[in-house]
Amino acid sequence: MGTTDSALPRASLSRTVGPADTAAAYASDLPAAAATPFVLGIAEMACHDAVLPSLAPGEVTVGTRAVVEHLAPSPVGAVLTAEATLVRRDGRRLEFVVEVTDGAGRCARIEHVRAVVRSEALDERLAARSGGDAAERGR
Repeated sequence: MGTTDSALPRASLSRTVGPADTAAAYASDLPAAAATPFVLGIAEMACHDAVLPSLAPGEVTVGTRAVVEHLAPSPVGAVLTAEATLVRRDGRRLEFVVEVTDGAGRCARIEHVRAVVRSEALDERLAARSGGDAAERGR
């Protein structure tokens, strides 16, 4: 039996653009519009939320690839909504398409890949890369 579009895991996440979320927060000569990293961050969390119910205890998802089309500027005060849809799963590899709107229309389209990993293994890798115990620093 095939999977219908309505059966694909989906999630949405909305955030309001604040001054710290703009490109101008990175450099004063850049516009006071939602920065691409902010837009991508909302998209990443919507993707994680879409598959959260299917994760086993001790599993999380991490981003491994993103192709971002930032199509229009969103001013401070705009509410960005990321609608993430899981379009393919190959073992631990998850592929998503995310549409981001801001009340005035579509402002971004993102193709995003995430991987399912064990939280414990991720903590161990973080500790190894930072020369210490990442779990202890996070407490």
